[in-house]
Amino acid sequence: MSSTTSYPNNRTKHIIESKSTEAQQDTEYECAPFFVDLKSLSESQLDHLRSVGLLGGLCVEVDDSIPPQGLSSKAAKLLGVDETQPRVELLEEIHPSSAKNKVVGVQDPYAIRLVRSAHINYLSNALSEPLSRGFISLDASHPWMIYWCLHSLDLLQHFDPPASGGINDLETLQKSQLLKRIVSTLKHCWTDVPLQFDIDDVKKNTKLSQLHKIQQQQGEYISSTDAEGTNEKIEIIGGGFGGGPQQMPHCAPTYAAVLSLCIIASIGCGQEDTMNKSHNPYHEAGKLAMELLNEKRLPMYAFFLTLREHEDGERIAFRMHHDGEIDVRATYCILTPCHLLGLLDKEEEKNHLLSPSIARYIASCQTFEGGFGAEPFNEAHGGYSFCALAALRILGLVSIINVEMLRSWLVRRQLEFEGGFCGRTNKLVDGCYSFWQGGAIAVLDGWYNENDAACEKVGAADDEGLSFDEVMLQRYILLCAQDVNGGLRDKPSKPKDFYHSCYNLSGLSVSQHALSSSWPPTSSDTGDDDKNLNRLFGDSSFNILARTDPVLNIRTDRARHAAKQF
Repeated sequence: MSSTTSYPNNRTKHIIESKSTEAQQDTEYECAPFFVDLKSLSESQLDHLRSVGLLGGLCVEVDDSIPPQGLSSKAAKLLGVDETQPRVELLEEIHPSSAKNKVVGVQDPYAIRLVRSAHINYLSNALSEPLSRGFISLDASHPWMIYWCLHSLDLLQHFDPPASGGINDLETLQKSQLLKRIVSTLKHCWTDVPLQFDIDDVKKNTKLSQLHKIQQQQGEYISSTDAEGTNEKIEIIGGGFGGGPQQMPHCAPTYAAVLSLCIIASIGCGQEDTMNKSHNPYHEAGKLAMELLNEKRLPMYAFFLTLREHEDGERIAFRMHHDGEIDVRATYCILTPCHLLGLLDKEEEKNHLLSPSIARYIASCQTFEGGFGAEPFNEAHGGYSFCALAALRILGLVSIINVEMLRSWLVRRQLEFEGGFCGRTNKLVDGCYSFWQGGAIAVLDGWYNENDAACEKVGAADDEGLSFDEVMLQRYILLCAQDVNGGLRDKPSKPKDFYHSCYNLSGLSVSQHALSSSWPPTSSDTGDDDKNLNRLFGDSSFNILARTDPVLNIRTDRARHAAKQF
């Protein structure tokens, strides 16, 4: 990458026109007005951008009756202009932003800002206010909505210790009550389920033996025989988090619930070395989260073991739930909470969650393009590619796949004009892939940097940043994916939502922060890596988010706290 930032002015040209090329052209026209040279705007237009928080500086009154000239209706909408005004032609030449390699905060009057307070209001209201009736379709996604909003707020540093005020500060008390309600909601999403294991498997597995002993003491022990009356079985009460109260346990909402609880546990208990418990307003919520994690980690482990799928005597993959589908999401959604809760003990003789056959199954999902499909012979997809790679990173078996092909496929998903990522070959830009693709590249670059031979072979990311253009990605997120009223979206024509808010912000965090010196985080890590930044777009004094772990997608300090506790 060059030392200065330059942006492409020309839209994509196609040799043959088709419906897909027309869709790509439409998307480029949709995004183009947001890349206008801010210096070409009138003072009233700039004042409006300041009033909605996209630019810094003092705001003066704006005459909203005067429409901006030379802008499309989409750009006019961004500027808050009445949509009834006549449509004007799109700009043919899109000029680069005035942001330089390293912008200097408010000293640059044209440095675009993250509308942080608007996003915080949008996400906080989602967690604290009743949702509209349309959300009934997400009734099986309670833990997911909690995670999307909570992680986004955490990246925005909403729960970091207040600079002023203390436990009696009203806003802080409201946040504390919110965190306690979240723990209570997640607790009600837990569902117990009876599980049967061969007695020999229980004896050989330290964690199952420990859980069996606890349940014996509580009077929950049941011994039975199989249909032939030969092999003795032991019934253990396991379980997982469902999509809502009294719903069946499922590894996807379990993943979301565990990550949310780890975030709250760290918020409430992660500052104990530097902050007195009585001075931490979130301590009670953190304590409740830790108690729930400790109570459920072993039953959850037992449940995960029963999701293993067997083929030719080998445990090759996992189902999403009992009798559910098999794909690489399940493997990632199981390994991540197990990693955070200290359930992947490599010294244990019979830990089936670490079987090499699991990595071989993941490798079989890699396609001829280089990415991963949900299962063997599926099309390569950004979400599944992230899940596959992150799962292999947790297992420590990334080298089992063709990493060069994967890297090539990933970096080619960044679109030259928009700067964001698409999810599949020949598809359109989508803000959520800022993390699914951008995060996967960060995971792979981190692995390359820890493996010198592989790094030299392909010329992996150097000290200048990641293997993709992180400034272009930040530009897309800040200019095209932000809704100035709060929340982030797929692209300018799409509505904001919790999901896209989460993964746009996660991708923004990944693109802002330099690679960690090592992975996984340990309890002894100092967090010095969190201060190392990549090249930045926009107002660097305002836009920087907390650092997310690209493998786990929670803040790195939250992951370090989990490593210390478990």
